Amino acid sequence: EGRGLGLGAGPLGRGGAKVAEPGSDLRSPFSAVCGQPRLTLNRLVKGQDTVPGEFPWQASIQWRGVHMCGGSLINDEWVVTAAHCFFQVQNLTQYRVVLGAHQLLKPGPSACACPVQRIITNPRYAGQTTSGDIALVQLGRRLNFTDYILPICLPDASVHFPPGKVCWVTGWGHVRSWVDLPSPQTLQKLKVPIIDSKTCRILYLTNMQNRLPHRNIQDDMICAGYAEGMRDACNGDSGGPMACIVGDVWVLAGIVSWGEGCTIKNRPGVYSRLTSYQSWIREYIPNLEFVKEPKGRESRAVADIKGQKHPGAGSPSQAASVIANTLLLLACLLYLI
Repeated sequence: EGRGLGLGAGPLGRGGAKVAEPGSDLRSPFSAVCGQPRLTLNRLVKGQDTVPGEFPWQASIQWRGVHMCGGSLINDEWVVTAAHCFFQVQNLTQYRVVLGAHQLLKPGPSACACPVQRIITNPRYAGQTTSGDIALVQLGRRLNFTDYILPICLPDASVHFPPGKVCWVTGWGHVRSWVDLPSPQTLQKLKVPIIDSKTCRILYLTNMQNRLPHRNIQDDMICAGYAEGMRDACNGDSGGPMACIVGDVWVLAGIVSWGEGCTIKNRPGVYSRLTSYQSWIREYIPNLEFVKEPKGRESRAVADIKGQKHPGAGSPSQAASVIANTLLLLACLLYLI
């Protein structure tokens, strides 16, 4: 099932987000760097509430003024989200994207409500739990970046998100199954570790109910969360970001896609994997840059993973082990003599 659909988030109150006026030029006069919030933040604060400007790429996609899905700003005129948010695209004038909001019911002067010019869903998407659950939303005009409105970086196809890597999911969705986020609906965050696809497939086969169809984890999906349940992407809307730090910047690793209920044991969150869609995104945004893994960090991460399975024949640790075993054997022989 999709994540966060049927949310309790209501329409924005009057005097909230600023509406971008037709014909106004909101283009930024400077070149902003993606994935780098400008405000100094304490990310060790207890609880799930974010602070203003902590995740400045977070978007609220609204239909007739009501929050419907989350999204992520990726440059000054494009937002990426889930395709299932637009399974039946209706009149574009009924949609708007709110950026810069911290409390959804009290967006404040830092927020901006933008009209939607175009919605592009991936052609592979054919319904819930299928591949291709990704969509691009083109805003009606370019944005002016601020401390509260900044894009997140997109990962190059070569970027690896290893199992156990800690990432963050954000959104205004349910705090538990069918429990609305209380007013004023402050943007929530949840720390989740990456789960490898093989483990995720096994978890979804565990305690499977006959009434539910088999849900396969495809190559363009990435799992994150906790096998024991308790914490899940209910704290993030459908289409919202799963952001990870790569090098020194925040990178969009996944888009909240689907799951089985919320906080259910053996049912981690499933996300659309951004590295699978670099070519498709470039078809519509050819000048968009993708972040590569920093040299050295990538090699160390890959070496650590490979080293655990296939230790090098000439590694110092293995050589030391051979020497120690040889000395032990000699000592035994001398004792027998």
